[in-house]
Amino acid sequence: MLTQNPKVRKEINHLHDSADAAVRQIRHAARDTRDAARDAAGPVSEDVKALIGQLQQTIDVLAREGSAESLAAGRRLRDRAQELAERLRERGRDGMDWARVHVDDAVDHSRQRVVESPLMAVGIAALVGAFVGLLLAGGRRSDD
Repeated sequence: MLTQNPKVRKEINHLHDSADAAVRQIRHAARDTRDAARDAAGPVSEDVKALIGQLQQTIDVLAREGSAESLAAGRRLRDRAQELAERLRERGRDGMDWARVHVDDAVDHSRQRVVESPLMAVGIAALVGAFVGLLLAGGRRSDD
């Protein structure tokens, strides 16, 4: 049987470990997406790309072994990788939509607070500006 071959077994084990790691990353990214959709999707998409590369390498090893089983296994692995990539894209889109809605709500809430209390908003802006100015001025003095 093809899985008795040590090269094939090694590739399959390595691929299994890579797939498990990618699935853990995807789950972690799905949780993080609620907090930071754009930041979480980048590393995960790199992991999926690495998984697809590993799948291609495994497919190459299986194909070299020249078995009909290896070709079928390669197709299944490729299909699984595409399925994982599609799920990642969907979760990324969902996370981006979620983040967009919450950021829009926060902006609308801030605008409403400014309309309700324009003098307080100007005062807060002035304090923030003064604080930033003091920080910048303090940084220049220590450089001199």
